[in-house]
Amino acid sequence: MLKNIFIVLGLLAMSRFIGLPSNFSPLLAFAVFIPRITDKKNLQILLPTFILLATNYFLEPVNIFILLSITMVFILTPLLSMVSKNLVFTSVSSVFIWHLIVNSSVWIVNGGSMMETFLLAIPFDFKLLISTCLYVAMFYSVEKIYFNIRTARR
Repeated sequence: MLKNIFIVLGLLAMSRFIGLPSNFSPLLAFAVFIPRITDKKNLQILLPTFILLATNYFLEPVNIFILLSITMVFILTPLLSMVSKNLVFTSVSSVFIWHLIVNSSVWIVNGGSMMETFLLAIPFDFKLLISTCLYVAMFYSVEKIYFNIRTARR
C-alpha cells in the first residue's frame, strides 16, 4: 500500500513537468480528493502543498506573494473537502476560492484594474475548473474500481 502511495505522489509531481498547461493539472483535484484517501488531517493539507512547493522550485519563477496565495488555496481546499463530502461542490468551490485569492494577489502585484484582472482570468480559471472536475472524476472512478476489486476478493 505504501508503495502505491509513493507511485501516486510521484505521478502527481511528474504531471507538473510533462508539458500540460499550468491550469490543467491534477494537483488541485488531489487536494479536493485527499480527505477520501486518508483521515490524517496533517497529510491532507501537507501533501498537496508540499508537491506544489517542491515542484514549483523547478518550474518558471512565480512572484512570492502569488505563490503564497496559491499555497493558501492548497491549504484551504482539503479543509473545505473535509466539511463538504460533495466532490462537485468542493471542486467548484476550490476553483472559485482560487479565482478570488490568486487573482487578488495578481492584481496587488501587477496593479491595474481589478475588474480587468478578474475578467482576464476567467478563461484560465475555467480551464482549471474543467481539469479539476475531470481529475476528481478520474480519482473517483479509480476509487470505485479499487473498492469493487477489493470487495470481489472477499
